[in-house]
Amino acid sequence: MNREDLQLFMTILEENNLIKAAELLYMSPSTAGSRLRAMEEELGFELFERRRGVKTALPTPKGQEFSRLSAQMLALWNEADQIRHHCESPFLTIATVDSFLDHNLTPLYRELVSAHGFSLDIKCYPADMIYSLVSSKQADIGFALYHTSCPHVDVVPIMEDDMVLVVPKGQPAFRESSENHAPVHPSSLAPDKELLTGSRFNSNMGWGPEFRLWHDRYINPQARPLVTASSISILTGFLEAGDYWTIMPSTTANGLKEQYPISILPLSPPPPGRTLYMLTHESPSRISSGNTELFTRYLREYLKMHNSEGCLME
Repeated sequence: MNREDLQLFMTILEENNLIKAAELLYMSPSTAGSRLRAMEEELGFELFERRRGVKTALPTPKGQEFSRLSAQMLALWNEADQIRHHCESPFLTIATVDSFLDHNLTPLYRELVSAHGFSLDIKCYPADMIYSLVSSKQADIGFALYHTSCPHVDVVPIMEDDMVLVVPKGQPAFRESSENHAPVHPSSLAPDKELLTGSRFNSNMGWGPEFRLWHDRYINPQARPLVTASSISILTGFLEAGDYWTIMPSTTANGLKEQYPISILPLSPPPPGRTLYMLTHESPSRISSGNTELFTRYLREYLKMHNSEGCLME
């Protein structure tokens, strides 16, 4: 049993589903199932209940007890990594929503590695799992799109971004709004032409619960979107299509405008702004605390310099 096996177990526990956990960890369900069975054989007890027709992964009492030990073991592994890298370079494990990578912090990460000697372990997760990873010290820093109470996690808002409408450039239905940069009423948008980031069944995915409340007020939540994806990076492959609309943060939209023929329009009534929250553990190790403090300083300097569309929160 190794670190990856423990991460698999904790991800299944967090997602309540082996298939979803396998997708997040980029492995096949059959591989995940085989590794889980091997863990159970090594431990001598079952970690999850087996019930015919039940797809939800329910931990056994021993599996629930083992989850506490598993979280502690992963936290110790992370701290051991920090000690190993301490004399070489600052090392941080970062868990983030993917929408805050490509057109937001990736340049900062490159700069930290090339100019400041950081070693970074960056992984993308759903926001609810990011809270769990920081709480169990499996990640030093987390970036999430909603605030919730989680044991041992300090949450600080670091920036806010307007949400905007993105449509194909020159699309007839939006030509007048594009020419005059006039706001578009969300109820006028065709639900079946939407590229939706998130999940129709989990408001913590995508742009967060506040956005989902606004969305479902003006856009029929019973209608099926054209495409639904858990990741904004998946939806970018559809931006050259001729008949769609989507809503995203202005910083992301302006980054995509350099690559795709799109128009960016305001909405009225506007969606709530996207707030990005930075998550850290309330009692990190000495090494993690020092590296996080250094990272935070570079982060705030970077956001002040580059975040012209968003609003840096002090």
